[in-house]
Order: sequence, then structure tokens, then C-alpha cells
Amino acid sequence: SKQGRNTPINIFQGDAGDWSRKYLKHFNKSEPSLFNKVYQVLLVDPPRSGLDRRVCELAKTGSFEHIIYISCGREALKGDILELSDMFEVIDCTILDLFPRTDSVESLVHLQRKSNRESNKK
Repeated sequence: SKQGRNTPINIFQGDAGDWSRKYLKHFNKSEPSLFNKVYQVLLVDPPRSGLDRRVCELAKTGSFEHIIYISCGREALKGDILELSDMFEVIDCTILDLFPRTDSVESLVHLQRKSNRESNKK
């Protein structure tokens, strides 16, 4: 490990759509705020209905290089990945059977922002 190097971690709990709205409103403003910092990773665990449209907008326009997406809604996950596919690509995916003897599974998906060259092809 490198000495003297701190990696700040900010955890926000609450509705991701509300947080996204505040982030998009304050991003690139001059006043100091948790909403105008550059973040590398976005961790989302949306309801079965999928990501709020503001979260998708935040992911695409924000500074995030990686999205870690935890999903219990297969159809919503599929739609959200399609929505994000112009800017992000799936790097890895794991299916977790956390509820044995049910048809419910959790999907853990790692998405990474495409390079500018790749995303401009679309």
C-alpha cells in the first residue's frame, strides 16, 4: 500500500433519484459540496422496477468510470443495461442464489465506461 494516499469514500443512503437530481443540479458549481466532487464508482441496488431515469442520466453524464449494479429484477436490469450501453459496457456478471428453493436470484454486474472513441461510434 502507498503511504500518505487516502481514498475518500462517501456513502449516501436514501432515494437514488433524489440524490441524482441534487448531484446534477450542483455538479461543476464553484461552491464546495459533496455533490460537485468527482466520483469513480457508482454502486446501485435499485428496486425490481430498475433505475430511476435520473440515475441513468447521472451515470451517463457524471464522472463515473465504473458502475456496480446489484439487481433482483431481471427485466429491469436488461432494460437498464440497454439504456446505459451507449456509454458503458458489461465487464463481468455474477448470478447469486441468495434465496434457495425460490426462483429469485440476485445479479451483480460490473459496467465500465467505454473510451471516448468507442462511445462516439454510436
